[in-house]
Amino acid sequence: MSEQVEIKTNEDILGPAKIDAISIGLSCLGSIAAGFLWGLFTLLFTYIFLGSLQASTIFPYILSLVGFFAVLVTVSVTFILNRLLFAEKYKEWSIVLAQISILSIFFFILVTPLYVYINWTRPDLLIFVFLFHILINILATSLLSEILSSYRYILLSIYGSFIGFFVTAILSVVFFMNFSPSRNALYSLIGVIIVVNFVITLFRLLFEFVYYRIYITTGTDHLGDIFAQMENEEKEAVARAEKELATFN
Repeated sequence: MSEQVEIKTNEDILGPAKIDAISIGLSCLGSIAAGFLWGLFTLLFTYIFLGSLQASTIFPYILSLVGFFAVLVTVSVTFILNRLLFAEKYKEWSIVLAQISILSIFFFILVTPLYVYINWTRPDLLIFVFLFHILINILATSLLSEILSSYRYILLSIYGSFIGFFVTAILSVVFFMNFSPSRNALYSLIGVIIVVNFVITLFRLLFEFVYYRIYITTGTDHLGDIFAQMENEEKEAVARAEKELATFN
């Protein structure tokens, strides 16, 4: 029995992470729950506390700060839930959460001047800045968490995350074209963080699921050694250059 466990563990290490339909469902439900809870908080905070500050000069700063915490908490909770489901993949949780925080702070610093400028020139478009902030920040932090957790199969995460991002962007454009400004504001504050977190998670997991099924069916792992091949090619190029320099000298 212990030998079988060891064989399974070795396969988990050498191949892509095991993933099934149940894991996909649970992870997607977790992403929806994380987005909904913080989206609801964002909505309540905005309408209760920011309503009186909308004419104030600090309003864009507060709205940017709300977006920062919305992304940080949502992505962090989603990552922690995924770690419970895919413990073998998401090991360095403290490093990932720290880097997610740093990247979110970086985005907050960069996007806050945009909030201020739009609030000064076109305050009616401020909600679009919030929408942009949420979409880009969640995409970036999701990719970062995947790179730090499984760089060997990061291409799967990149493909899935970007497709999920573009699907969410298209859905958002369609929504804004067909609904009233009040509903658009409601979607931007609570809906988009749920949709983008869920859709990116769904497409990323679908890519990983399909690849895992191909792996266990055919036994081929085209992505598993792609970075090793690139590293070997780079080492060979360096070795050739060093040899030619030594010969020339």
